[in-house]
Amino acid sequence: MEPREFKDFVYGQFARITKALSSPRRFEILDYLSQGPKTVEGLSKETGMSVANTSQHLQSLLEAKLVKFSKDKNFVFYSLADAEVVEALHAIRQLAETRFSDIGQQRKDYIERDDNVRVVHLEEMLQDLKNGDAILIDVRPQEEYEAQHIPGASSMPLKSLEDHLASLPRDKKIIAYCRGPYCLFATQAVETLNSLGYEAFRIEEGIHEWNESCVH
Repeated sequence: MEPREFKDFVYGQFARITKALSSPRRFEILDYLSQGPKTVEGLSKETGMSVANTSQHLQSLLEAKLVKFSKDKNFVFYSLADAEVVEALHAIRQLAETRFSDIGQQRKDYIERDDNVRVVHLEEMLQDLKNGDAILIDVRPQEEYEAQHIPGASSMPLKSLEDHLASLPRDKKIIAYCRGPYCLFATQAVETLNSLGYEAFRIEEGIHEWNESCVH
């Protein structure tokens, strides 16, 4: 193989990945799949796209070997190809955050509600849990909790949060988490709990940030 042929091949393979990630919707799909396996119908509902459009995006991700699928009876479940895809998503997110400062401001306005939603840092959360001063709730959908969750967390999906109120103590902090820094579920849960008289907080970290903190 000539040098030019080699470079064209290698960089062409690199470009297959970036091409697959060039659509915001595909990046969104990968973000959802990082929480656990989902059907095309489930992804369609999450993204607000038609099933046909969702399937087309999944096909592009399959061709780039970023996702895989498995069959369970009459259902096809998609998932990320491996943990390296999660690492790549986080690397791209971090790069974007450092290059585009407006991302942080948009997140602050949308997720943090201009500091009206109180945040607990991970170290403080761990200490509160250890001391018995707080309980941790996972407000993602049940299937995401079952796929993987922070140890000690109780599953209380946002959509059914009010059904669990009787089990929440009023003399302890209620700390909520969801899919990570760009997920609104924990914010909405904290707003609901605070309006009902609970002392509620959110952590920015999701399951992947938790796993990274454990590794390091």
